Amino acid sequence: MAFASSSSSSQGSYDVFLSFRGEDTRNNFTAHLYQELRTKGINTFIDDEKLERGGVISPALVTAIENSMFSIIVLSENYASSKWCLEELVKVLECMKTRGQRVLPIFYNVDPSDVKKHRGKFGAALAEHEKNLTENMERVQIWKEALTQVANLSGWDSRNKNEPLLIKEIVKHVLNKLLNICIGDTEKLVGIDARIQEIKMRLCLELDDVRMIGIWGMGGIGKTTLARVLYNKISRQFEAHSFLEDVGKVLANEGLIKLQQIFLSSLLEEKDLTMKGLTSIKARLHSKKALVVLDNVNDPTIFECLIGNQDWFGRGSRIIITTRDKCLLISHDVDYYEVPEFNSGEAYEFIKHHSLKHELLRGDFMELSTSMIGYAQGLPLALKVLRPILFSMSKKESGNQLDKLKSTLNKKIEEVLRISYDGLDDKEKNIFLDIACFFKGEDKDYVIEILDGCGFFPLCGIRTLINKSLISISGNKFQMHDLIQEMGLEIIRQQSLQELGKRSRLLFHEDISDVLKKNTGSEKIEGIFLNLFHLQETIDFTTQAFAGMSKLRLLKVYQSNKISRNFEDTFKKENFKVCFSSNFKFCYDELRYLDLYGYSLKSLPNDFNAKNLVHLNMPCSHIKQLWKGIKVLEKLKCMDLSHSKYLLETPNLSRVINLERLVLEDCVSLCKVHPSLRDLKNLKFLSLKNCNMLKSLPSSPYDLKSLETLILSGCSKFEQFPENFGNLEMLKELYADGTALRELPSSLSSLRNLEILSFEGCKGPPSASWLLPRRSSNSNGFILHNLSGLCSLRKLDLSDCNLSDETNLSSLVFLSSLKDLHLCGNNFVTLPNLSRLSRLEHFRLENCTRLQELPDLPSNIVQVDARNCMSLKNVSLRNVQSFLLKNRQIRVNFLYIPYITILIIKKCLFCIS
Repeated sequence: MAFASSSSSSQGSYDVFLSFRGEDTRNNFTAHLYQELRTKGINTFIDDEKLERGGVISPALVTAIENSMFSIIVLSENYASSKWCLEELVKVLECMKTRGQRVLPIFYNVDPSDVKKHRGKFGAALAEHEKNLTENMERVQIWKEALTQVANLSGWDSRNKNEPLLIKEIVKHVLNKLLNICIGDTEKLVGIDARIQEIKMRLCLELDDVRMIGIWGMGGIGKTTLARVLYNKISRQFEAHSFLEDVGKVLANEGLIKLQQIFLSSLLEEKDLTMKGLTSIKARLHSKKALVVLDNVNDPTIFECLIGNQDWFGRGSRIIITTRDKCLLISHDVDYYEVPEFNSGEAYEFIKHHSLKHELLRGDFMELSTSMIGYAQGLPLALKVLRPILFSMSKKESGNQLDKLKSTLNKKIEEVLRISYDGLDDKEKNIFLDIACFFKGEDKDYVIEILDGCGFFPLCGIRTLINKSLISISGNKFQMHDLIQEMGLEIIRQQSLQELGKRSRLLFHEDISDVLKKNTGSEKIEGIFLNLFHLQETIDFTTQAFAGMSKLRLLKVYQSNKISRNFEDTFKKENFKVCFSSNFKFCYDELRYLDLYGYSLKSLPNDFNAKNLVHLNMPCSHIKQLWKGIKVLEKLKCMDLSHSKYLLETPNLSRVINLERLVLEDCVSLCKVHPSLRDLKNLKFLSLKNCNMLKSLPSSPYDLKSLETLILSGCSKFEQFPENFGNLEMLKELYADGTALRELPSSLSSLRNLEILSFEGCKGPPSASWLLPRRSSNSNGFILHNLSGLCSLRKLDLSDCNLSDETNLSSLVFLSSLKDLHLCGNNFVTLPNLSRLSRLEHFRLENCTRLQELPDLPSNIVQVDARNCMSLKNVSLRNVQSFLLKNRQIRVNFLYIPYITILIIKKCLFCIS
């Protein structure tokens, strides 16, 4: 028994193999025995009635026998007349000898001595075989010896016994043996102890309430095995206990009423229980302390009809549910344990433990184990399936097999993983396949916008995929187990094994190149993602190649290696391996996402009318003018033309009314912004970073009511904002570092939501009109209300802005939310008292070479950096007694300050460097 598979039956491992003569006992004794075994959670193999033909048992049956811990032989009066049964018996006894399998005979209405001495119907059947197999008498002799051998084993004689009681006795015997085996084997199960302990902590077995616990995880992670081991360990603490394996399958095959009968019969230990007396059944259950394990629950009906009302169960009862669907647990308020994947150490121990001695001695054992661990990514099922396959091969063959697995998922692994996928609806399947093929590792919000534009209702669908362990979200990015991704890619491959143009998604450059060169694209294609990094030769994008792709939703051409900061490197000819024909166009009707790195034409086609487009990205393009006139793109939310060095102006966006993000970074030739920008009421993010030729923005009025971030950093010729630019009520971040700004509009003082304001390295000082008002001969004091309007400002950077003592810095004290203040590289000699800035934590003054005295600072300060303040003489840090009380430290940097004469530090812990 190994802590690995989620469904042992699907893997060919069984607790019990049943051998019987179908015409004698299939529909009576054996059927009842099988049902009782299953009810007690004993995984039992019974062959299909259709298989019982001829005299040669099938390979599947041989595998089932070999992978069973027990074999029960039901020796009925016509057993020996079947060559099939006799061959089964021979194989069972062989496994008893070679594999230590336990064999339990049941002499069903026959005399054991007749079996042993070949008398009665057994003797007659063997005589008939001798008559018909004159050329193969050796085989008949083997059968005789097998019958004699099995008759000598300890078993049960059914004569003069109550059949239901006999079945209970047999099942109890098997169950006790299995419990002993499983408890003994627990020590051999990799990682089992820690996992069991965590679940037992949740079960709180010492309490007498009724409690339900879920065991949740992806297919093949070990949920069923974990539940079995736990069941074996604690079942003896309960008056009644039942392990119902694969209840989802039982519900599908047998129906709800039958499932209820099996469930209640197992707990009450009664056969043929009818549902008529449901009230009395509930009353009897209520008096029992029960342990129930429901394996592979996939339908809320199971909750409602089996365990929906905890009042059915007696005090101290515990119910354990294994499932791939977390939503089922959450919706029924069930606490759950998420089964973790193997770490690399556990994975290695698993391989080592299950390897034979000669396998451990292989010279490439470590190398092969490492490869398996990398492939399996912590999934026990994958290790269980692959280990015997790879270790049965030579080093060269195993390497070849691993290479094959990178492109074709192992069938046994796929079957288990695919169960979760098959339970999705069509929209959820599309979301899963899009993420598996295109969006693994991508930002969640970014992808949701695209999927929402496709009409897939992604918020609901993604929650379902997470709950079914098909995807996860980490760092706000979509993640997916490598083998689940491989399963998704295999689903795409199976859509058309030979004709690549009939697959719904293309992501391998060889496949894309083949389809485009041969013009075999069809209406089946929904997405193409081409990574230029892997492309060895130029590929042509022609109108003809895309003509048949009427359902294309997603088209991306990208360069996976990072864009060089050197423009000449970025635009080297070898980086552009896609050649767009001069008249290139394709069907835009279904297009939601268009991302064309290095687009080589000067504009989009004149008839470009992608009415459903959500994202338009064209980084490093050769575009001069994106389009002429007006385009109606009312669903477009994001436009990114970064690094398009030939772009001269932005397009008319008057009918792109829902645009939320506009990125024009490093468009070094951009000198004009179309006036329609002013009316983008939904625009949240605008970046014009490093647009070196841009001098100004369109004149007022502006209606950018949703704008949160504006970036103008590096626009070295940008000289002024338009008047009345302050109607930006949602603006949170404004960056204008390295611009030529000399004057700011007074309207900006009304930005009550502004949190970050940065003007580092501006050539001229900000205007005195609002930010830093100067003294005036006809003024009675400072005008402070302008600054007080910035009530949310957390960070202010005025480094290298030529500030001097003539600039009135006292108005800074009204920035009540300020946490970071950067005044580096300025020319003032003194600074005002800043102790009223109660939230100030970081204060930077590097390279203020004329500053002579450090001001008083608030007690909340944690960092003061005054490096290279060459004239600093008097440092006074008062009113900081609270540091001792808070057990905090402050870092003060006074490097390269030669003239300090007074250093006052009162009652405070300081790190001085």
